[in-house]
Amino acid sequence: MHVDVPIILVVIGTFVVLLALAYLIRQLVVSRHRGSFEASFRRRAIMGGESWQPGLAFYGSDRLRWFRAFSLRISPEESIRRADIMDLTRSDVQPSVDGIEPYLLLTLHLADGTRRSMLVPQAAASGVLSWIESAPAASGMLRGTD
Repeated sequence: MHVDVPIILVVIGTFVVLLALAYLIRQLVVSRHRGSFEASFRRRAIMGGESWQPGLAFYGSDRLRWFRAFSLRISPEESIRRADIMDLTRSDVQPSVDGIEPYLLLTLHLADGTRRSMLVPQAAASGVLSWIESAPAASGMLRGTD
């Protein structure tokens, strides 16, 4: 039995497999960084307005980097220098459905006057807060409010 497969189907199939592989490799590389955690950022949506976008974040020695969950982009969507964080506001977000982990809403007030809001699972929040609050004294006065 001989099966003829159009070359276009082979090319499309190969492209889809390579795309999926690239996505998985990107996710593995980002999630294997020390200090990585799940986080959703409030960002401008494609159709206007703002929406919560899920992703993975990690903090290094001087920056918080956030990668959108469903993207092939290699560079982070958000990169915030720890020295630029002037103030921090935090509040608990209780889930509306039982069995879902509670989150912490962090609003970062930056040196340029902008704000970045992110949702972090409470299990990861202590590490993020410690990293933010351990900034050198020259980075500004941090205070958290509950």
